Amino acid sequence: LADELTEVRARGWALADEELAPGVRSVAVPVRDGEGRVRAAMNVTVHAAETSTDQLLGEHLPQLLRTAGDVSAEWALWQSRPHVEVARRPQAGPATA
Repeated sequence: LADELTEVRARGWALADEELAPGVRSVAVPVRDGEGRVRAAMNVTVHAAETSTDQLLGEHLPQLLRTAGDVSAEWALWQSRPHVEVARRPQAGPATA
């Protein structure tokens, strides 16, 4: 497992080819914050009978990488702006008699 995770990190995406469920293929990519930390992931899942691994990686992966890059850039922009924490109001509990 450690070797697989090292490979996935180096490659920048992960492929599940009917490993999690028969007939299901998926490719996933990270969404990073402004410091480059992984904060979320995006994936595309397809039916193995309808989409080959080559098609998933050749057609869907490039679009997924672009989209994750766009979301990461927006995250970094949002993160770079000043934020003010707003205190939440305590929620009212049940009335007691």
